Amino acid sequence: MKKNVLALSIATMIGGLGFVGSASADVIVGAGTAGNMTPATATVMDFAEGGIGHALLFPYFNTQNGNMTVLHVVNTDTVNGKAMKVRFRGALNSDDILDFQVFLSPGDVWTTAVSAGSDGVAQIVTTDGSCTLPKLSKGVAQSFVQDRLNSALNADDKGNNTREGYVEMFNMADIVPGTPLFTATKHVNGVAPCTDSTLNSTLTNFSSTGTGGTSEAAARTLGFNTPTTGLVGDYYIINVAQTTTFSAGATAIRARVSTAGADGRANFVHFPQNANGAPSPDAYTADPLFRTLNVRNETGPVTVGLPVIAAANYDLPDMSTPYVTGAAIGGDAPIEQAGLLTNALAVTSITNQYANDGSISAKTDWVFSMPTRRYNVAANYAATGTTTNYRLFTDFTITGTPAVVNRFTPANTAVTNGAICVNSDGTTFYDREETSKTSGAVFSPGTVVKTRFCGETSVLSFADSGVSVLGGSVARQNVSGVYVNGWANVSTVNSIDPDYAGAQPVTSVGLPILGASFIKLANPQATANTSGTYGITWPHRFTR
Repeated sequence: MKKNVLALSIATMIGGLGFVGSASADVIVGAGTAGNMTPATATVMDFAEGGIGHALLFPYFNTQNGNMTVLHVVNTDTVNGKAMKVRFRGALNSDDILDFQVFLSPGDVWTTAVSAGSDGVAQIVTTDGSCTLPKLSKGVAQSFVQDRLNSALNADDKGNNTREGYVEMFNMADIVPGTPLFTATKHVNGVAPCTDSTLNSTLTNFSSTGTGGTSEAAARTLGFNTPTTGLVGDYYIINVAQTTTFSAGATAIRARVSTAGADGRANFVHFPQNANGAPSPDAYTADPLFRTLNVRNETGPVTVGLPVIAAANYDLPDMSTPYVTGAAIGGDAPIEQAGLLTNALAVTSITNQYANDGSISAKTDWVFSMPTRRYNVAANYAATGTTTNYRLFTDFTITGTPAVVNRFTPANTAVTNGAICVNSDGTTFYDREETSKTSGAVFSPGTVVKTRFCGETSVLSFADSGVSVLGGSVARQNVSGVYVNGWANVSTVNSIDPDYAGAQPVTSVGLPILGASFIKLANPQATANTSGTYGITWPHRFTR
């Protein structure tokens, strides 16, 4: 390749993007026109209990304090390839810190390791041979990009904001056997050709008109088809020096033909991985920083100074790009899409265990991740201060979509140290002998008495004012005054002010939260040259 599109994708300065040429956006709703792509059939998105889906959410990555996070993605489809979008987002306010595309051949596995570079900035390194665009050479580090972070931060703080976050991955399109793109990405004797000329052909836009014109035909001829399921994800956080490993599975989201139906084909949602201006982003994303319509701030609707960021092609698709079809989706398609996805993840309570037993040096961190919050509320770093226009909300009060609701509003969010925060409805702590308390625990920093979700991905340590289990520092708080060992229940009923309840008077809507309890302990009986440190990962249990 003649230029590093990966770096260009993120590093193009905000506000410097314009519309280039007459490119059209790459969502083909329904597809299947003129016999080109297979018709899309999915109308519903929900949580995939079995762990196989169209999209994957990795709730946390961490490269603090010597940690490395390793990601694995498996294409369990042994017939079709997958064109997958990968996006790393920062823990504080879900800023895009790296995105690119991965082309998985049938039965393929893609792996990468995320670590802190010598400059303190997170980086990925892969020894995997699966094709990527731009190319990620084996063993060559690619640093995360900081241009979308708050420009007011100093270099150390910017670096810190790359070292924690979450990852979203999803299938943009299937790759059909016997086509140029399939041949370019299918392993031959264990090696994928990754033909540059063919991969670069994907940098062309394809039509969103759905009229069966040459653009859909060209996309199909190249090898694209409407996306199906088949993605499985796993990750682990390893600290070699501390001989500790935590592992968990990614949350899978699937597109189904109906609420109780089988997995279906979604819309073709491929966008070129380049820095050309994305046309009509209101039609393709619910991210309030990219939109010009249905945006409000702390006091009411915003009508001027939008979009805050001029979206480029590499910004799309995202998790709100219209992926399923149905009568409910019209001109407000990405808002409806974001609502469907958030509904699938929303929970009304969180339960898990903690342990701080001194006899085994036990320590506990809980991680709370809200990977769809970005499509409800985002931080506008161009605002003066944090009281006006800093919190920009996508207004989900749209006609004809009673299932869509504003879960994050000016009334239930606040800003602390630059992070957008939302409170839980209360927390009850229990020991292991039936004793409980709802008061007396203190959350710090600050003076709140409820569990607080500050940042998109936050860490809650238990009675640990030092370097906690995960070493989190971007969006971390500590709770003291709890029992030594036990469990806790966090209420996230989230009663919404009726003024923000959307198209129907829904008041208790939950919050879209993923995460786990990470417990570290040591065996005091371990002998020399024997590892005595252990890591336990217990996923949060929820009510919906």
